[in-house]
Amino acid sequence: MPSIAAHYSCPSPTMQKTLHAILHFALYVAIIWRKWHKSSGKLYPVPDLRGATSMKRYGIILIIGLLMAAILPITAQDDSTLIWGFPADGSTFNSVLQVESVDSTLQGLVLPFLAQTDPATGADEPNLTTWEISDDGLTYTFTIDPDANWSDGTPITSADVAFTIGALSEESVGSFRSISNLEALNIIDDKTFEMVFSAQTCNLFSEAGFGILPAHVYAADYSDFATNPFNTQPTISGGPFTFVERSTDEFLRFAANDAYYGGTPNIDQLVVQVIPDPEVRFQALESGSVDLVNTITADQAPLLETNPNVNLVSFPLNGWYMTFFNMADPSNPQAAYDEDGNLIEQDPHPILGDIRVREALVMGWDHEDSLFLAGEGALPLYGPVAPVMPDLVNEELAPYTYDPEAAMALLEEAGWVDSDGDGIREKDGEPLALELIYLAANINDAALIADYWGDLGINVTLTTGEQGAMIGDRLGAQNFDAFIIGVTWSSPTPDELLKFLYPSTNDFGTNFNSYINTELDDLINSLPSLGCAPEERKATYDRIQEILREDLPMDFLYTQVGRVAHSLKLENYTATTWGTNPIQEWTIADE
Repeated sequence: MPSIAAHYSCPSPTMQKTLHAILHFALYVAIIWRKWHKSSGKLYPVPDLRGATSMKRYGIILIIGLLMAAILPITAQDDSTLIWGFPADGSTFNSVLQVESVDSTLQGLVLPFLAQTDPATGADEPNLTTWEISDDGLTYTFTIDPDANWSDGTPITSADVAFTIGALSEESVGSFRSISNLEALNIIDDKTFEMVFSAQTCNLFSEAGFGILPAHVYAADYSDFATNPFNTQPTISGGPFTFVERSTDEFLRFAANDAYYGGTPNIDQLVVQVIPDPEVRFQALESGSVDLVNTITADQAPLLETNPNVNLVSFPLNGWYMTFFNMADPSNPQAAYDEDGNLIEQDPHPILGDIRVREALVMGWDHEDSLFLAGEGALPLYGPVAPVMPDLVNEELAPYTYDPEAAMALLEEAGWVDSDGDGIREKDGEPLALELIYLAANINDAALIADYWGDLGINVTLTTGEQGAMIGDRLGAQNFDAFIIGVTWSSPTPDELLKFLYPSTNDFGTNFNSYINTELDDLINSLPSLGCAPEERKATYDRIQEILREDLPMDFLYTQVGRVAHSLKLENYTATTWGTNPIQEWTIADE
């Protein structure tokens, strides 16, 4: 089959950087305008940042349109093809090693999952398996679909499940994932296995919500787990689609898996088109070159509401946007514990290691501006529990107060003063300089925060780039000062995000900013032993939120609504807080 690279191309990195620079400059002008009117006591009678972002869009829409016409001819080749616009390329099809959200979506195309989520309720439903729970709640007996096979004809068996879950505790793998209270996984036969727990589990299918890997493709001792070619080009599939081809950072193509146990998808071919720039991605959707985009921004949404050829779906997210503050010296990143399990005394970040500086950075900018810019549906956030779970939010936490005078006083108390009058603070001859890294979707927040921090006498450098590179080379490598990012989880509990981001044992893993707090570790580790009712867990969640507010290892910005838009040709598609309906149910309308 011929390559489709010629049909599914996108703007060059240089061109996308040019567009990004135009957007950044326009937004900077808008921020200055808004702040000037705020200082005049005229906060909202003038065009606000949301209006300004719309204005700058119309100012460059002709440029993007010409670029789209010239270099983005990604129209589907037939009616049975769905083109899905992604913000980044995937990094791995290995579900145990997955960190980025785009990876999880791609893995869902080719891997089987034990369970699936009802998008209406968030409840767990059978997928690859059905299950029975013992009366004491400690033993789950699973039965694998008898028709479930890998696309090479090999049956999907209990051995595949055991291999995948065994990887979680394999030291050489180093996965951040774990299944709480799991005592044993016993294989009964090829299609039956049981999980035995030491205590009742509340979040099994959230914790085990990753794809099952084909054991016969990998080395039994996990020696090729991180390097196996399957991780980037899966030769077989146990999911609704089979992998066909990819061009790195450009596209991936999949074909319907006729042997899928869940039923052959109605869509014959699926093309994942990688379009990092959100404006170019938006224009591709509006022009009909792309059929589905999951990352519609607040200022794009109103434009789609009047587009008769596009359906816009909005829903609250279980997640948040935040700015990570690196707590350790980025020039010497390391794990929190040595090989013997002893805590390593890491060198603190030369600037952000001081709580007074972190406090100044948080109170030194107006969070209301960011919330307003985030658009309709965005809500303030004061800790790692999203408002979509209102019963678990610590209502005692007060909003962040914008107080630039107090922020500057804290910086001076920490020894950062502008001794030479050049507008930049110094300490021991070193300037107060921070690099603020952000992904393309967070350009508005980055420009806003950098401008406020500049007013405090901080020399801020803004850095962005391709999403995978920024996350892998900077965030994952702990080679950063401050990093703006969003995280979400399609599970009606905060537990998985807490386990993902904060345990010190994940330092130099998914504890990206080397935040070490043993009390927090103990609280997170205690969650599996608590009852499943919200009232039994509330006090622990409250204390977790208090600790993070006291230590400020990150600045919580806001929680956003999810916005998905798709062309009218895509039918039988549902998206909610808890996910989508199974992809094999989606259909392409007849022309």
